[in-house]
Amino acid sequence: MRVAIRKLSDKRHNVTVIREDGSAATIELDSKDFLRHDLAHFAVEVEVGLEGGYWGSVARGGRLDGVEIDGSDIGLAERIAGPMQTLMRTGAGAGEVLEVLETVAPDIADADLAYRLHQRMRALVGHWAATKYGHEMILVWPIQ
Repeated sequence: MRVAIRKLSDKRHNVTVIREDGSAATIELDSKDFLRHDLAHFAVEVEVGLEGGYWGSVARGGRLDGVEIDGSDIGLAERIAGPMQTLMRTGAGAGEVLEVLETVAPDIADADLAYRLHQRMRALVGHWAATKYGHEMILVWPIQ
């Protein structure tokens, strides 16, 4: 699935997905409330390998507004993505990512995952910062 996040202003963005079956969906969102959370979900679901989280559910036809998001991994994805969006905002390091993982998902927490997750989140934040107004940040789900 192709995910295009268009920077409309400092406060608004839209997300357009084009699924493998050719279906598409678009939603305009408040960046303060949704952008980091959606990027945190992307990072978490890629690095943890969660196919049944938010983005996997959207790829299977779930709506971008969160309705019909019912993947088998959504609980774990939410549990991790919530605090990760805060760590993205504060610019936390891999050690802080590991501390959070040990608290919210101790069964999968390890230093390697924390490092990869930290690197992925940094890359996404940097990619967004480099995206010019009116342009798109393109992501591909799942990462091949």
